[in-house]
Amino acid sequence: MTALRRFDGFPAGAQPVPLPDIFFEDVAPLIDDPAELLVTLYALRALSRVMKYPRLIASAALRSERPLIEALASTCSDRDADRAFEDGLSAAIARGTLLCGRKAGADGRAERVIAIGSDEGRRAIAREAEPMAAAESAEAGSPPRGAEIYRLYEDAIGPVPPAIAADLAEAQAGYPPEWLADAFREAAAANARSWNYVRAILERWQREGRDVEAAGDDGSGAAYERLVQR
Repeated sequence: MTALRRFDGFPAGAQPVPLPDIFFEDVAPLIDDPAELLVTLYALRALSRVMKYPRLIASAALRSERPLIEALASTCSDRDADRAFEDGLSAAIARGTLLCGRKAGADGRAERVIAIGSDEGRRAIAREAEPMAAAESAEAGSPPRGAEIYRLYEDAIGPVPPAIAADLAEAQAGYPPEWLADAFREAAAANARSWNYVRAILERWQREGRDVEAAGDDGSGAAYERLVQR
């Protein structure tokens, strides 16, 4: 049995998160999958922090929250964290606590957006996106082709910024899995923990061949400069 990790208590001034009271009465007792509960709670917290209308968050931004993924990884031992995230999101959409839509992102590519399951949320989705049912959302996120590259990024660099989530998914679809793993490994070995560096490696391999290495890296960053300037 894992030893209980004690919590020291909430510090003074900790920011409260508003939750609809009905959640504790009509929703929480029905949830039997911890993935649904965790995704729902973190989504409601993220939506409460959106200070402008319409209140929407990108699913990729929610997926990039390290505390959520760590909670899913430790709680849902029967599957990986990415699968648990998709399961939890689909269940919350099917239940109606969250709504999902598809819209064009800043780069013109489609992205999933999430709203709270309320009249305000329905108006937000209708105004900004094309509504998606739970099955459509699950299909959009599963199998999670971008999941492995997110793990590689987090292991080598850190939490995934929402701004590059689409770039990572595109790279996942465009390069062989072994290239991605080796590129992140090479970046970490060179102490160049940057997506620009990893992407430059991948682009160089695509141009010149997989067996061509970024030679001459003495740790000074010179190899990085050569790569990103090409």
